[in-house]
Amino acid sequence: MAVDMKQLIAETLTGLLERKSVDKITVKELVETCGISRQAFYYHFQDIMDVIEWTAAQALQKAVDLSLAASTPQEALETLILFLRKDRKLIQHLMGSQQRAEIERLLVQSARAYLSAMIRARAASLSASPQTLETAIHFYSYGLVGMMMETLDEERDAAVLSKQFYGLVTGSLWDGPEAS
Repeated sequence: MAVDMKQLIAETLTGLLERKSVDKITVKELVETCGISRQAFYYHFQDIMDVIEWTAAQALQKAVDLSLAASTPQEALETLILFLRKDRKLIQHLMGSQQRAEIERLLVQSARAYLSAMIRARAASLSASPQTLETAIHFYSYGLVGMMMETLDEERDAAVLSKQFYGLVTGSLWDGPEAS
């Protein structure tokens, strides 16, 4: 059976990241741990951050697929929250590195792609203009990432958190008895 080299490299890096900071991992260490040549690594990736971006893209696709299988947008958000919490230690480890700004950019970019995919899949007829929709996606991407970073360690119920976030997104948070 053929080995998926990109997957092997990504899984090996993920394993290394559980034990040490991304700042301390070198391509040399990664290829030695994988048992591959530097040439094989550079055939597939430019550098360590490229591996992280590819891994994030793969995880994003899984999150989108799982969310699309949810019956409601609120369930889709809950699925995303649970998906991210599963990798909370890895995310926190990456956020503690010197690459924090790059990781934050990647998380927001992933959130934008996720929200865009959810909107395209679930909203057949939106009354918002493309510019308004893009502004909303931008705003909610930062909000989603900020909330997730803030609550990764908390044991808040994912269903409650998704309901609250959904209420913010839809404006229904202000429609209930708490609005007065």
